Amino acid sequence: MGEHDCEIIIPANPQFITVDILGDYDYFRVNKVSENTWVTSGDNRIKIQISKNLEQTPKKRILEFTVYKGKSWNKGTVTVTQRPLSPEEPDEPDVMPDKYRFKLAYVGFTPIMNDNIHVPAPFDNISFQLLDYLDRFIPMGFPEFVEPYDSIVWSAEGMPNTVRIYERKTGDSSSEEHFTAQWSSHFFTPGSMKSYLKGYYDGKVIYSDSIRIDRYERDFLCFDWTKGSICIANPRNMGVYCLLDKSREYSVMDTREINGTRYSEIHARNNKSLPDGEYLSISREVLVKLMRENIGEGVSAKNKIQSFNCVPEGFEGELFWENKTTRILLLHELPSDTSLEEYYLLIEAK
Repeated sequence: MGEHDCEIIIPANPQFITVDILGDYDYFRVNKVSENTWVTSGDNRIKIQISKNLEQTPKKRILEFTVYKGKSWNKGTVTVTQRPLSPEEPDEPDVMPDKYRFKLAYVGFTPIMNDNIHVPAPFDNISFQLLDYLDRFIPMGFPEFVEPYDSIVWSAEGMPNTVRIYERKTGDSSSEEHFTAQWSSHFFTPGSMKSYLKGYYDGKVIYSDSIRIDRYERDFLCFDWTKGSICIANPRNMGVYCLLDKSREYSVMDTREINGTRYSEIHARNNKSLPDGEYLSISREVLVKLMRENIGEGVSAKNKIQSFNCVPEGFEGELFWENKTTRILLLHELPSDTSLEEYYLLIEAK
């Protein structure tokens, strides 16, 4: 048992340092860190971020730790000596080393209606991957490029929420890491949207990447009334969610046909498990919001409901929308002995 030292000499520019603690021990604990030095630890590894040395003399930073084995313990220190800037070693821009760079990649999409279409539409499920700088996909474990970051966050312009693709939490004697190599999401509107992955350390973005994703409306949203498939029996009720907008979810029925008219339904999903009475008005709001985003404001359905061919009995039409190929009706089902009160959108091909 004794004290073990390690010294590292680095240039004046910012650096990321990884120190592995080898040996037969149960756990370790970082006891002391010099000022302006950021440290995370866990899994037999200490990760150190060193800021730029703006002084004219070498700068030393000392990190002290203790390893424990049963009732025994052993001390260690890591000394980082950072050289000053000099004419022989000019200041360099803060550039992330290649091995810590990552890429946000578009993988493809799954049409929600299982149609053979080659570009994504609203409601289709779009997939993404996080790659290393050589475009390699690492589905298992924790790739090397996550080391400098305490989180990597997915976001997009105009979207209210974000998603942590990678996260590391460190306590006094333990750490916890989560990493998602591939994920997918639906989106509610057509158009072009820039999507970002931002790597954070100590609350600051130290690296980022972005891509632009285009979504193309078919006849309406994901519905193609001419080339799209028709469900003959056992229609599916498919969930539609957006990871970047957690305020709402929808469910969509397979396209069906009655008397030569193709139609479908869109319902609001109670994703917050609210009481039925409380959620009723919210469901109406999120359905109207979806239509407002994609077509515009609705008009009274009073003189429009007769143009629809697939309205079931016991429903009242409240609002009406249309475009060149599609007519949409906000239906209100009144409560009865066999059903609860509900709002949903009936969508028909013209």
